[in-house]
Amino acid sequence: MLIQILIGLGLFFLLLLLLLFIYERFFQTKNIVRSSFPLLGNFRYFFHELRPFFRQYFGDDNAFAPREIIEWILNVSSGKTGYFAFDKFDTTGKLTAEKIQMIHAPYPKNEDEMRCQYPILGEHNRKHPLAFNGYFYRSAMSLGALSFEATAAMFSACADTQTPANTGEGGFSVHHIPRLPYNPSAKFWQTKKVPVIFRIMYFLAPGKRLKNRTIDFLGFLFCEKQFRDAYLFDQKHFVFYKINWQADLKYFPKTVPEKAGKIIFQIGSSLNGLHDESGKINWDRFQKIMSFCSAVEIKLAQGAKQSGGILKALKNTKVIADIRGVSPHKDLISPNRFPYFDENGEADFLAFCTKLSVKSDGKPVGAKVVIANEKNIESLIITMQKTGDILDFITVDGGDGGSGAAPIALSILFGKKIDRAVPIVDGLLKKYKLRKKVKILASSKIYAPHASARVLALGADAIGNARSIMISAGCIRAAKCSGEHGNCPVGIATMNKSNRRAFAQAFEAKVANIKNYLHAHNHGIEQVAAICGVDSPHKLGNKHLVSTN
Repeated sequence: MLIQILIGLGLFFLLLLLLLFIYERFFQTKNIVRSSFPLLGNFRYFFHELRPFFRQYFGDDNAFAPREIIEWILNVSSGKTGYFAFDKFDTTGKLTAEKIQMIHAPYPKNEDEMRCQYPILGEHNRKHPLAFNGYFYRSAMSLGALSFEATAAMFSACADTQTPANTGEGGFSVHHIPRLPYNPSAKFWQTKKVPVIFRIMYFLAPGKRLKNRTIDFLGFLFCEKQFRDAYLFDQKHFVFYKINWQADLKYFPKTVPEKAGKIIFQIGSSLNGLHDESGKINWDRFQKIMSFCSAVEIKLAQGAKQSGGILKALKNTKVIADIRGVSPHKDLISPNRFPYFDENGEADFLAFCTKLSVKSDGKPVGAKVVIANEKNIESLIITMQKTGDILDFITVDGGDGGSGAAPIALSILFGKKIDRAVPIVDGLLKKYKLRKKVKILASSKIYAPHASARVLALGADAIGNARSIMISAGCIRAAKCSGEHGNCPVGIATMNKSNRRAFAQAFEAKVANIKNYLHAHNHGIEQVAAICGVDSPHKLGNKHLVSTN
């Protein structure tokens, strides 16, 4: 009997191979390799699909970042010390590729002697400066590029630790303020009340995942059709809620609630979530958004994609489109130029930035730039000096990066690496006597404290990163971020509901992982400063650096 079954399975398998052979040789018209080699050709593509798997688990996997750094992030985010064993020492030079080391002081500081002074944006010019709570922050990643759950987890961790977090250019939603408690008396909420009887379904559902599925089911019942993702769920009051942008401005917070965190609202060239029907800024919406945010960043350029943000149609769902104020299911490609910055129009642009601060009741405003040489930033700095319209911070983006889709030509050709770009901006601000008023935020592939401390010594005031926070949240570097070649398997950079449910199931654990990483990164920066002999990382400078050449 067993032999007959095996023979039957064998014949069935041969029949499948024969059918595959016939289809590939005579019918399919897209692939010449499979036409010439109908059977063996398929194995080529099968093994090609396995390359990322073997690269991650059996290779060095240094294309993304050195494996030692990935392991450090994973260790500290899980609550471990992150200390290396002796066999992890960098004997290849991968970790010191920049050829810059720090100088060990003859009289280093102990931990109890540290007196850290964190950067403050707008401390000289603005009514409501933004005081950092460390030297590291979450740089720009847009809702849509990241899932609703991943965005909420990252902003929860940042709010809990009072770490600044940049929204990215994808607009603003309730997912950016997940730690702000729902209050029935607050009139800026839009709610969908769930009848009390349905609580029984929730409490009887076993396990976190089934409870989340119950919430989703109730959301589909009581929220607008296909708009469940627009809402957060408050278990205490058993209500779905989101921000009601139609509510009068007087009902929005007069000062930023502490539980909202320290949010930097980014405005890109598409004016996502801000524009009116004519394509201009809706100032009423801007003021409502800024009631939850502590600073504004204008995105003039980005290291990986100078044409602005790119969101593929697969991720542009109805909810994302509604948040951004665009049509759904279309590729979203931001214009190359910010609409309030025309050629030779630095003065008008800076006046616009001052207006943003005024409209936000005196909050800091900055711009994100990419540096190729002194010329492409010096004119802006000269105009600041002449007009008195001074940016509170300049975010220097390295000539790499990007958490989603990016054109390869732009990723390769434009922008200096962060170690070279920061000193240019620092030098020009000093040259024109603006350095004390303008802070420098460095945003690039800076995954670990040793790199952050080095960039601080080169002239930055704070360090922003996105990818390392994604790793601490569970990113396995599957290279599916854009959504064009499959879905992110861990639910971070995808709109796929099934994968997002897995992330939601571990939501609070992921929040804890991110918080651990934020703490470890800041602590590592302070450790470096102590060994250099200064009691605060803001005192690091060129005198603490030495070239290994």
